Amino acid sequence: MVERILQRVSQAIRHRLPLLLVVCYAVALLVPAPGQWIHDLKLPTSWPELARPNVSQLMVAVLLFLAALGVEVRRLPLVGRRPLLVVLILAAVWLVPALVVMLVWWVMPLVIDAGMATKLLMGFVLVAAMPVANSAAAWTQQSRGELPWALAMVVLSIVACPWMIPLVLKLMGLSFSEGEADALKALTASFTGLHFVVWVLLPTAAGIVTRWIVGRERVAKHRPEVLLTSAITLLVLNYINAACALPKMADDFRIGWLVFCVALASGQCLVGLGASQLLGEAFRVPSGTTTALNYALTMKNTGLAVALASRVLEGHEILLLPVFTTTLVQHLFAGALHRRSMARVEKELAQPPESE
Repeated sequence: MVERILQRVSQAIRHRLPLLLVVCYAVALLVPAPGQWIHDLKLPTSWPELARPNVSQLMVAVLLFLAALGVEVRRLPLVGRRPLLVVLILAAVWLVPALVVMLVWWVMPLVIDAGMATKLLMGFVLVAAMPVANSAAAWTQQSRGELPWALAMVVLSIVACPWMIPLVLKLMGLSFSEGEADALKALTASFTGLHFVVWVLLPTAAGIVTRWIVGRERVAKHRPEVLLTSAITLLVLNYINAACALPKMADDFRIGWLVFCVALASGQCLVGLGASQLLGEAFRVPSGTTTALNYALTMKNTGLAVALASRVLEGHEILLLPVFTTTLVQHLFAGALHRRSMARVEKELAQPPESE
């Protein structure tokens, strides 16, 4: 009985995640005090700095651990049969959104104030530098796609972060002013240090090892609780950081900024979808694999972006607006992809078997 209730609650939250994100942002704007209080909680200064993560980093570590619990390592070698496709998809994870940002760079000053355009672009550079979102695997599973491909993209993109993210940030930082470039350098440093290894890579590895120790049957039994905990953690993480950032934006906010962020986030999703479709066609992969690639190239780990940015972007809160917007847009986009995928699956099941 309890398990059934948990499963229904988990499904309800995940299916309404975009709406709940909007609610989180609204509550953060209207009632920011609890989120700001949680955000300011600190561990004792007597502890080593490495052992004193902020609340956002702790919550992202939880998200990474929970996502890794679903990784079936024994199925990942199936992906290794197409090494060239793996390399191209991993490259596209960073190159596709970066290309979109670079193309929009020339158009932005014509639409909004040049100074604000640059700040918002920095936010999208941060998003472009992120690995594949953990939720890409969950959406793939719901859409009956090839889960090993989604899991492989999540894990491999996280493992590649210490090398790929600094490269992307440095290349794109060439277009910014000295002050903005310094902020990007601080971000780059946060991706290459021991802090990143301990609070990003280790939670992922810990989740995989935990699954191996307790067994996949026990993990599968508690999957509704894991998914529910993950969804609630994501919502609380967004509320906490929005509570710190949105009130500071409210006094000088322009609706044009939001419209632009929604348009660019949507554009990144559409271009990512186009890239996955082209690669799927070029390599003649099954539709289930294409489904996994669709989610991998349209969903970024914005929770990680928020956690790392909160450490080094004090006073640059407007940079988080693109991150919040992308979080919402990519889940709306994933919902649309899910409906399309399920319509395809139902159509295939409805077709009568071919007579011999």
